Amino acid sequence: MFKALRKIFLTGSVIAAATVSSVNAHGHCGTMQAVESWTKNKGKVVSTATDALRSCDVEDLYDSVYSKTTAHFQIFYTLKGPHATTEKFVDSLSVNLEKAWDLHVSKNKMRPPQGRDTTVHFMKSVKSGLYGVEVIELNLVRNPRVVHGSKGFCEECFAITNFAGRSNWQISEMMIDNDFKVVDVYHPAYDSLEANGKNCTFWKSNKEITNPFEKYSYAEKWDKAIRVTAFHELYHAVQVRYLNPYEHMNFWFEASATGMEEVGAPEVNDYFRYIPSFFEEMGKPLDESIVPYGASVFFLYLHNHVDPLFDRALWDGFAKNPENPFRQQLAQALEARKKDPQDVFQDFAERLAYSGPTSRTVDSSAWFSKDQPNWNSIPYSFTVDTFKPDSSIFTYNYYKGGFPNLENYVGKASVLLFKDGHARLRKISSLNTLDSLRSESFGTDSLLWIFTRFENPAPLPGKLESKPLRAYPTPWRYGNLCFAPLPSDKKFIEIRNRRGDLVLREKYDGETLCLEESFIKSKMVPGVYRYRVGSSGKTKDFMIIY
Repeated sequence: MFKALRKIFLTGSVIAAATVSSVNAHGHCGTMQAVESWTKNKGKVVSTATDALRSCDVEDLYDSVYSKTTAHFQIFYTLKGPHATTEKFVDSLSVNLEKAWDLHVSKNKMRPPQGRDTTVHFMKSVKSGLYGVEVIELNLVRNPRVVHGSKGFCEECFAITNFAGRSNWQISEMMIDNDFKVVDVYHPAYDSLEANGKNCTFWKSNKEITNPFEKYSYAEKWDKAIRVTAFHELYHAVQVRYLNPYEHMNFWFEASATGMEEVGAPEVNDYFRYIPSFFEEMGKPLDESIVPYGASVFFLYLHNHVDPLFDRALWDGFAKNPENPFRQQLAQALEARKKDPQDVFQDFAERLAYSGPTSRTVDSSAWFSKDQPNWNSIPYSFTVDTFKPDSSIFTYNYYKGGFPNLENYVGKASVLLFKDGHARLRKISSLNTLDSLRSESFGTDSLLWIFTRFENPAPLPGKLESKPLRAYPTPWRYGNLCFAPLPSDKKFIEIRNRRGDLVLREKYDGETLCLEESFIKSKMVPGVYRYRVGSSGKTKDFMIIY
């Protein structure tokens, strides 16, 4: 809905999505601010102004209002004053809005947006059957505390989809910023003009919105900002034809709209800005994300790899059963396509692992988005020991190194084995798979474990058998030298040379102990060695070669 870090404001008669820059995003909850605004105003439309405009009326900042009509839209704009735009801007907007309509309504067969009969800011009548759009300076909008929420401003906003109210929530209007320059609301500059015998002072927009990945200004390349905004904002107008946002707001409103902007305008890639923060939330339930725009990567997986019309099925589900949470809607839509939700969720996590540099270790057919090489690498927990993976519902987790203890684990599991710049995926179908993976991991450069849990799957089948202690790989040539499984009633492992002299004694606190290559070479020359757990009992041989 907006760019930078966007928050949803639920107000008494409108939902506004306000943008808060990452610098100023100190964990404040936009929804709570809007709830407070709703409580304070008791649902009334409050006609008020902030310091954005002093000593004048809203109408003093514009004179002639023009409109451009297309097949489905009526766009209102002015050419003078702080709300001024250009004819080229409006022409580009009209073309891209029609492209968005074609994608959402004509191709995807979504319900068409239902527009207001009178615009909010310029207060102009909209022709019957058309959807109204206003090009304005967003922080000088009429009734700012109604449109933006209790703060009365919207920092770094591209646009707003403004809904008609709690009783008319399916009706909306789009407002788009006139130049993609915004006010530094914490250190505002002011401008002024003479109008109707008054000197009008108002906030000046002098801060350019930028694309942080491509490093360009949207104020200069406004056509790109228009493209992503048209697809994103119109999708919000479509979404509310299915679900009441006042009663059932969820993360998928923004996740799917951001994903749809990438589908409609794939060359812009504004969504890249949200991926790092979204990746940092791995391990949390997907539907509880506080970075819903970054969850667009899951939308892209569903759209590109499951079904281009999959999102329509989700919104149809919301319309039929608005009380059902997203995870249940997702499961029903997948099962209708004869797909197991747990398998699909695991496949998503496996393919997501090919983000950033890891994308080069597999063929591009393993990706679900052509942009994956440009995304950040997925974060992971690093370990050299035995670990128990997290299995929270609707989460996915990655661990590098070590070896998992999967007794009583519920969920899906797989592992990527990396060797010489290439990755090979192995699915863990049972506990018995783990033992073969120990042998298969010999000689690999690294391991990346992938775990997911969709809802309440059964534990992995099989039974862990008691395996004898062993060293691997043997003979050892390079990489880590590991010993497993180690008993819990002992604390250290001894390594002696053929004469019986103690070479080293290493403590351990898990089921596996791995020694690094540099450490091995500093302690042992090539030859045959013997090892055992503790200071008594039989020893076993292993060989060092380098």
